[in-house]
Amino acid sequence: MKPDLSRWAPPGLDLHVEKRVFGCGMALSTLFSMFYIINLFGERAKLYRKVGTEVHLRPDAVMPDFVDVLRPFLMGFLILALCMAAFIAVHYAYHHQGSKSIYLMRRLPDRWERHRRCWTLPLLGIAACLLAALILLLIYYGLYMLATPKACLTPHQWQKIWRVIS
Repeated sequence: MKPDLSRWAPPGLDLHVEKRVFGCGMALSTLFSMFYIINLFGERAKLYRKVGTEVHLRPDAVMPDFVDVLRPFLMGFLILALCMAAFIAVHYAYHHQGSKSIYLMRRLPDRWERHRRCWTLPLLGIAACLLAALILLLIYYGLYMLATPKACLTPHQWQKIWRVIS
C-alpha cells in the first residue's frame, strides 16, 4: 500500500516529477558511491608487489586512511539533499502560480498548513539522503576494514571520520 503523499504537498502539485527526480537522484548517488569499491581495491593493490608469479605484501606498505579513500564518493547524496532543499522554494513558488492556491492556504484556519506542505516532503527527502549515506558509510567502513591487511592499517580510522566531519 502506497502512502498518500499529496496531503503533504501543495494542493494540485503533480508529485510524479519530484518522485522521479528523487528516485533517479538516489539511484545515481548510490551507483556513484559504488565506485568507492573500485578505488578501495585499487589502493589495496598498491600494497602488494609481484615477484615472478607470486604476490607479496610490501614491507613498507601503508593503506591510505578510510576518509581519503572514500572522500568524493558520497557527494551525490549531498548534491541530492541540496536539490531537495531547493524544492522548498519550488513549493512556495507553486502557491503563486496557476490556480493561485496561496489564497486558499491563507483562508485555512491552520496558518501553518502552507509551511507544512512546503517543508515536509523535501525534509523527508533530505533525511532519506542522510540515512542512505550513513548506511553506505558503515558498509564501506566495514569493507575497508575487511579488505585491508592488519599490518597496513593506521590506527584510529573511525575517529578520523569524525575529525573530517567536524
